[in-house]
Amino acid sequence: MEEQKRRMEVIIDGKVYTLAGDESEEYMQRIASYVNNKIQELKEVPSYKKLNKEFQSILLALNISDDLYKTKEILKACQEEFDKKDREIYEKNQEILTDKMQMETSDKLVDEYRNKINELQKRIIELETGAR
Repeated sequence: MEEQKRRMEVIIDGKVYTLAGDESEEYMQRIASYVNNKIQELKEVPSYKKLNKEFQSILLALNISDDLYKTKEILKACQEEFDKKDREIYEKNQEILTDKMQMETSDKLVDEYRNKINELQKRIIELETGAR
């Protein structure tokens, strides 16, 4: 069964519009508010008021598209920075693992050398006590 679309009334540029959608009412209200604020920004530009409705709509669409593309560029830059940091973290983790493996190998060698030293010291003692 198809989900019922939410309907709500919003005010954009002083007019009431009914929106229908799958998103929450809060989200649809934020979107309507964003469009309303963009219209108000453009109305503050003297030349905007002189344009016919079609050109005003096109200018509004261009301004919103500009915001969208700038936001996408910021998102892309953030994603690239995140990916770079993620690679750096991966590389550092690999270095840590390599260092840990080398340390474990060194610890094993140290243990082996200690055992050999102990054996040699015992052998020295045996030789010294046997020779007397």
